[in-house]
Amino acid sequence: MLEFFDDDNKIGNATIYDRHINFSSKLIPYFNDAYRVRIGIDKEKNELVIFMINKDYALSGEINETSLLPISVSKSYARVSSKNLISFISESFNLNISKGENLSFKARYDDKLKAIVVNLGGK
Repeated sequence: MLEFFDDDNKIGNATIYDRHINFSSKLIPYFNDAYRVRIGIDKEKNELVIFMINKDYALSGEINETSLLPISVSKSYARVSSKNLISFISESFNLNISKGENLSFKARYDDKLKAIVVNLGGK
């Protein structure tokens, strides 16, 4: 079957380090309006789901403040830093991420969920 190249701007990478997650430049536009993020896991699908939360919603009190994480955005990456989050992900998916090492996974923006989905099933 013939397949054609499509440089889909909704697909990028998420790299998990021992203290943070970096998202590649293709995913940065989805973080532009984010004040915080909320990250969930789907063990059945082997996925992380990252929801971008704007400032008004984050401060509204509708979401528990302890489940919201700050996001840093630059021209070349977006980063969520939390050692506790990485420990939670590592334990949930049986990942071993040592200091100075990283694991890179495919990530995509899901229009239906309005979130970035990281596929932890394949590196």
